[in-house]
Amino acid sequence: MNDTVLEFNQVWKTYKMGTEKVKALRGVDLIIKKGSFIAIMGPSGSGKSTLLHLAGILDTPTEGTVLMNGKNIKDYSGKEQAKQRRSNIGFIFQRFNLMPQLTVLENVMLPMISPDAEKAKILLDKVGLKDKYKRFQKQLSGGEQQRVAIARALANDPYILLADEPTGELDTQNTRLIMDLLKNLNENDGLTIVAVTHNPLAAEYAKELIKMQDGNII
Repeated sequence: MNDTVLEFNQVWKTYKMGTEKVKALRGVDLIIKKGSFIAIMGPSGSGKSTLLHLAGILDTPTEGTVLMNGKNIKDYSGKEQAKQRRSNIGFIFQRFNLMPQLTVLENVMLPMISPDAEKAKILLDKVGLKDKYKRFQKQLSGGEQQRVAIARALANDPYILLADEPTGELDTQNTRLIMDLLKNLNENDGLTIVAVTHNPLAAEYAKELIKMQDGNII
């Protein structure tokens, strides 16, 4: 059985900035196996976020191929891409991206294909937020907000979790709490995780470290 979740083959990504062309990725080769926990590090402009966007089917390569479960993401229609993102990929963002007008419980239920309050409560319990279902974003600490975001990312039982600077807004204590939680999801639930980070402490939790520079894996 093929356990490759994502495969990058000579992937280039070029953006037009006015009259100039910026090469964000330059011939990247990468295989992500089921159950991996990968941290991606590198300076700003190294291509980390571009790589993550392609992994999440938020963009497509200029050249080369990105295969998800063996299928070229360019072959997905717009509707199929959206279905893949909603059903199979969980996203965690640096600034949480919660809806402030919704309760914690409602935020977790928001992306669900079939809204289920009991399932949302189970996910919130899993991330340590039991009895905080009715609170709003402004009533939570940064670490608690990120835990809500993780519960929301798990809402549709994804097989891969993509995290873009998941501890970028957090202090050391909350960084450890969030990374402990991600490590637990990887080791105990078998969730594949790819995290972009500038934080060496956060990167220590990964099983594999990838360093990028100038659009290349070094």
